[in-house]
Amino acid sequence: MRLTVYFPEDSPTTHEFVGTKLTVGRLGDNDVHLDDGSVSSHHAEIVVRDGAAVLVDKGSTNGTYLNGEQVTGEHPLAEGDEIYFGSVRGVFMEPVAAPAPAAAEPELATAGAEGTGRPANFRYMSPLPRPAPPKDTLGLVAWVCAGIGALAVAYAFYAILA
Repeated sequence: MRLTVYFPEDSPTTHEFVGTKLTVGRLGDNDVHLDDGSVSSHHAEIVVRDGAAVLVDKGSTNGTYLNGEQVTGEHPLAEGDEIYFGSVRGVFMEPVAAPAPAAAEPELATAGAEGTGRPANFRYMSPLPRPAPPKDTLGLVAWVCAGIGALAVAYAFYAILA
């Protein structure tokens, strides 16, 4: 079993199960470390019980969502299930016996955001990088003018006293 995590700025990362539990959270002691402000320090875990995987929310602040629905307590997982840890998207996959043709990526589930195409519970996660905020050139010009003015005043005092 494996969990593939999709960050907007990075390429997807896949995390393989080594034992019967996979912990997910912001702190480095988790099996899946998600360095994102919307992810709690110990956000959720995926536990294998009787050969089946179960998703458990660990009381996260921004919630854990399975296929668009908020998870409270435990919920069984199936191949291709889309999981959001806060605003970080992951897809749960089980190993397949024989190689299968490449499947299309699961669509983004929406919950209550009528007509917007985005989830109602957290900010929009675009696969495209966010543009850098514009530089404040007017503020920079104002600071340069203030610096020149301060130098002019200092020179004037120097000229009067000298």
